[in-house]
Amino acid sequence: MIAKRVVIYSLSVLGGILLISGCSAVKPPTEKIANAELAISRAQDSNAKTLAPIELRQAEDNLQKAKAAMKTEELEKARRFAEKALLDATLAETKAESETARQAAKQMRESIETLRQETRR
Repeated sequence: MIAKRVVIYSLSVLGGILLISGCSAVKPPTEKIANAELAISRAQDSNAKTLAPIELRQAEDNLQKAKAAMKTEELEKARRFAEKALLDATLAETKAESETARQAAKQMRESIETLRQETRR
């Protein structure tokens, strides 16, 4: 009877320890790093290298820091750098798209003005 209680108690303690250690473990931020890589690629496709070079460079730097932190198993640090890289890349893409739209609107206004001048002749 006592042996049965000891076994049940031991299993309960072991189960609790496994549960606690499983919940507290930090998972590698591989998905966040992949999302940051994708965001940087999209930013590059939107001409951010020319129109938002500072933000794009910050994103690339933070991604490299995230990868370096992964190699040294500093997972929380890697997660933070990956999140920063994603935000910087998104900013670079948005800024580049905004500048492209601004330039297109400027060209459209100039074309409209040219047409107006031609119709007045």
